Amino acid sequence: MPSAVSGPSSIPLLGNSLELRRDPLAFLQKLQREYGDVCKIHVGWIPIVTVFHPEQIRQILVENHKSYIKSRGVRLTDLILGNGLLTSEGAEHRRQRKLIQPAFQKRRILSYASDILQSTTGLTEKWKPGETVDLHTEMMRLALNVATRSLFKADVEKEAPEIGRALNQAMKDFNRVVSNPLGRLMVKLPTPVGLRFRSGKKKLDRILYGIINERKGQPGDHGDFLSMLFAAADEEGGMTEKQIRDEAMTIFLAGHETTANALAWSLFLVSSHPEFQGRLQEELDHSSIEDPEADLPLTRALFAEAMRLYPPVWAIGRESIETVQLGDYSFPAGTTFLMSPYVTHRDTRFWKDAESFQPERWLNEAEVLAPPKFRYFPFGGGPRICIGEPFAWMEGTMALAQILKHWTFDLITKHPETSPLVTLRPRDGILARPLKR
Repeated sequence: MPSAVSGPSSIPLLGNSLELRRDPLAFLQKLQREYGDVCKIHVGWIPIVTVFHPEQIRQILVENHKSYIKSRGVRLTDLILGNGLLTSEGAEHRRQRKLIQPAFQKRRILSYASDILQSTTGLTEKWKPGETVDLHTEMMRLALNVATRSLFKADVEKEAPEIGRALNQAMKDFNRVVSNPLGRLMVKLPTPVGLRFRSGKKKLDRILYGIINERKGQPGDHGDFLSMLFAAADEEGGMTEKQIRDEAMTIFLAGHETTANALAWSLFLVSSHPEFQGRLQEELDHSSIEDPEADLPLTRALFAEAMRLYPPVWAIGRESIETVQLGDYSFPAGTTFLMSPYVTHRDTRFWKDAESFQPERWLNEAEVLAPPKFRYFPFGGGPRICIGEPFAWMEGTMALAQILKHWTFDLITKHPETSPLVTLRPRDGILARPLKR
């Protein structure tokens, strides 16, 4: 690694781990301000290069994507996801994506609209006006219900609290695993983290394998993602039960966790800006919100702006597998690179009033998404862009429309703190009182 790459001083053996753990978002923004778009830090003894400029991000994710694999932190997700679409590499990943892609074609995605409507209605019918709820918890329940209905045509409402607890603990423990160079060993040893992590994974596996085994006795197309996995086949044959489990777990966890966070932040932001909320309600009052293809520019703008300010995936990692050139620097194989949508989305060089909530900026998407392209990348980019992006946009827009047409929220939590674990959550939730319109 060239010595010209600057960065903060670090503590022997610990590196910059303490600062990164204490407040990773503020630390990364500080790195960009003080050291520029390419900077070197250490997590333990492992050097990491942070990359913040859209053009250099494009080089990594698109132009030279074959020179990189997922970073160590992402690869560690195989501890819970297995070898699914998120963690696989090379020819295996290309095969998996080709097999799974039909499940995310437009026709198939539109067929999930009724699941979103039913799940949203089912959730909001349980709200009592004026009674305190945690918007993050509620959106996790909603996204979990949507995921199990559309992906598996299953109803896991009874297991939802157990799933939620297992996921919450897994996210907290996984963050400790990723930030430790000996993380994989931590999980395998009888440490408190390892025991909790394995227990949570066992609970999730029990529920998921239960759904898979039940489906074995019900062959045919049930109009869900699981049907597509059972039917998926190419010249190498179909998927094994383990492959089906890994792909289902990947889509299930990656899909509902990220969408839930985006929805929670969206509700917080719109509730904090009554003038915009009024215009949004007018849009919803004059629209057919049950139509998944309805023109809802303000609703979509709210969701887009929430993902700009609070991108669910706040950090994206890659590792070079050969010598790579990035700007004026050359890096050897084995170098870890960290990109942060959170930092780039709030960079004043690329965004006017970057720290402000201005959903109106999205009413002209052609302008706001003009070059540099990767100033906005909540779903990643390149050949490994999130396969579920179209579904996430539909779910987010439809759910927000259903909720905000009938409800407003009196925020109790006025200034929620962020909790950047695997995804960007509100640290202590977002407490609010739902009020009927």
